[in-house]
Amino acid sequence: MNQEKIKKLESISRWIIAEFFMEELREVEAEFSLINIAKIEISSDLSYLDIFVSSFKNQELLTKTLAKYAPEMNRKLHKKLSLRKMPKIRFKYDESWEISSEILWTINNL
Repeated sequence: MNQEKIKKLESISRWIIAEFFMEELREVEAEFSLINIAKIEISSDLSYLDIFVSSFKNQELLTKTLAKYAPEMNRKLHKKLSLRKMPKIRFKYDESWEISSEILWTINNL
């Protein structure tokens, strides 16, 4: 699939997933304080939809907990998107904000 279509799918998927988080994961979000969807990447062959997430608390449990909701998210995506092949949802922890914080802390302490 061409890159432009993949970028559009990523954008639409992000909106659908964020909506799912707001509607269905209120009790989960309380456990992690705030869940941030940093980015969404779809593989060029539509096999995988990687959701990069971060949180303020319980970072080590975040991806495992969200993975339990992947089938529900997949059904919601399937209802809203008309694709021949539905990508498998995977959650990955986004460490970019932690790296940014470390860099900022280092700069401030110079």
